[in-house]
Amino acid sequence: MKKEVIKMAGVSYAYHSGVTVLRDVNLSIMDKDAVAIVGPNGGGKSTLFGLILGLLKPVNGIVSVMGEKPEKVRNRLGYMPQYSVFDYEFPVNVMDVVLMGRLHFNRWGRYSATDKAVALNALDELGMADLARRPFFALSGGQRQRVLIARALAGEPEIMLLDEPTSNIDPGAQEQFYEVLRNLAGRLTLLVVSHDLGFVSH
Repeated sequence: MKKEVIKMAGVSYAYHSGVTVLRDVNLSIMDKDAVAIVGPNGGGKSTLFGLILGLLKPVNGIVSVMGEKPEKVRNRLGYMPQYSVFDYEFPVNVMDVVLMGRLHFNRWGRYSATDKAVALNALDELGMADLARRPFFALSGGQRQRVLIARALAGEPEIMLLDEPTSNIDPGAQEQFYEVLRNLAGRLTLLVVSHDLGFVSH
């Protein structure tokens, strides 16, 4: 029998401006579910993720992730944010970015051989291993998205949250990206938010 891994009961959230973006949300997601959350821009989808990750606190209601408060299990979640702002002058390569997903395993300030092997395996799964030493800024939008998913996978998560994952992907790369999502579904709990009905229906 599948277990419940994410639960929201009567959850509401309002920003400091007083604008309520979520009201009385009730949600139950089971282990290994693949769930798409659809809505317009500004509809509260990213806020919902912030609550699941424990980055935001609800005004009312309860949020539970794997039976715990979200902030206690955050390291067991992988997250690809909607916007990734980076300095084009910063000398970081693809492997460096993916290794960031191993930071919570890293207690001594340097990455172990295991960290590097897991990161390379995540890149390989996303078809990006041959670009491990390429500067991150030199990648296309679709390649960056796959590297950021690899970064999330490198943390060996039980739940993966992808926020508008196709926002920077050109149409020619979308089919390849759909295959990535199909491979993730069933292996871990997968949550995707999108305003793109075409992507969700696919």
